Amino acid sequence: MQNWVKIVIGVVLLTGLVVLSFFIPWPQTWSFQAFLEFLGDAEEDWHLWAALTAFGTVGATVVALYLSFDAWRQNKAATARVVSAWITDDYEPRSDGSSYERTIKMHLANESNEPVFSATPNVYIGNGQVPLGPLSAPSPISVIPPRRELVFDISVPLLAHTDSWHPTVSLAFNDPKGRRWRRLPDGTLENVSRKKSRWSDDSATMDERVRGDDTVLNPMFITEIFLEGLEQNEPTFEHMQPVLAESAAEDWAEVNWAELQQEVSGYRPTSMIDYPAPRIARIKLSGDTTLEGRQVQGDGTGIELRDVQFLTLVFETERGWRVFGIGGALRPDRIYFGDSLQDEIRLYS
Repeated sequence: MQNWVKIVIGVVLLTGLVVLSFFIPWPQTWSFQAFLEFLGDAEEDWHLWAALTAFGTVGATVVALYLSFDAWRQNKAATARVVSAWITDDYEPRSDGSSYERTIKMHLANESNEPVFSATPNVYIGNGQVPLGPLSAPSPISVIPPRRELVFDISVPLLAHTDSWHPTVSLAFNDPKGRRWRRLPDGTLENVSRKKSRWSDDSATMDERVRGDDTVLNPMFITEIFLEGLEQNEPTFEHMQPVLAESAAEDWAEVNWAELQQEVSGYRPTSMIDYPAPRIARIKLSGDTTLEGRQVQGDGTGIELRDVQFLTLVFETERGWRVFGIGGALRPDRIYFGDSLQDEIRLYS
């Protein structure tokens, strides 16, 4: 029984006893005969019993209303209560015994009998304080079917962050009635229907923990070097080649770098990195200078940017992340890797 219901019942009983003590004199000493006489005196005063009946009716009504409201509230969240998100973080020995291989997977499960929509996961590191976005998952996920679990490997994206111990995940989604919910990393479920997505009022520099480490395992680091190189006077293929993908070298050699410099001028990377496939990273470059340093707040379905270009990077086994192309978004099946996808990603040589 809910604590609120217990309190109401207790108040009703206490009120009844107070009324009894006010209208009917209590015996000085109690005995069986005195108890019978006390009940007889109370029975003769029908006004008193009418008052007690009224108190009981009011109390019962309040309890019934509360139980009805509680049942409605439980039914309202029936679908959302069985939608969950979690991360598994496992270490297994490699086949040659040289080291352990870390495999990190994000699980999104809908155990209800109805689908949920516009699901947006958000991975956290740093004791739940550093949001990294959906990483390998689409954003938003248009639908999570009933009785289904979706699994996304986020091992490669987290290579960019040394402080990636004990990653967690939250999940925002819409139920079939259009209500938006958010499952927090600690398992708490909250209704966020009123918390629409919006841009922050103030600009700020990107949190270094969100940005990641200064290594070739971090696509944001390579992106910054590429954009800084374009800002130099008269960039050339030879100057930019160290950060370019080998599989796209012939295409990059034909680029007019002065024109590219003009086309990309003023575009800055957004904070979240999309990983449409395990060895492909896509960073959105925004040409809207008014949004520089501002962040999306709230738990809505996101805000669409209009003036954007995409920087596509590929992970090369021996060199780390390198820039494959810039412009529109490329599907993973349009990117050529040669036979390098067969090579294992090893952090130790």
